[in-house]
Amino acid sequence: MERFKDVLKASNLKSTHQRLAILDCIDSFGHIDIDAIYEHIVPKYPSMSKATLYRNINDLISFHILEEVKLPNQKQQYEIKKVPHIHLLCTHCSKVEDVFVETKPLLEAVTLNSGFTISNSFIVMNGTCKECKA
Repeated sequence: MERFKDVLKASNLKSTHQRLAILDCIDSFGHIDIDAIYEHIVPKYPSMSKATLYRNINDLISFHILEEVKLPNQKQQYEIKKVPHIHLLCTHCSKVEDVFVETKPLLEAVTLNSGFTISNSFIVMNGTCKECKA
């Protein structure tokens, strides 16, 4: 949790126990939806409301600490902001994995072939994870 205190301080945000609990929960799961975050945090912080959770998540997104992960046919999930990467979504178990590959050449090829100026990208690839293939 210490590293999250530093991240919040660097963004001029207070290190509240709610924010630290949210970041710790998301970090431990990797990708998680708001209902699951709430279920995991409420036993430790029973006074936290969903409104408080939503407000803090929105603050953490606006300060580029968290990122929304919008996956096809699934609830919106959240992750700790990372370098650009690709999301792998298992169509059998719904597991989400990050794969870190250089995306710049792909984005440049898309721009070159289409003339489209890309300001932001979010790449999701569907398939079958190792566990479901076995």
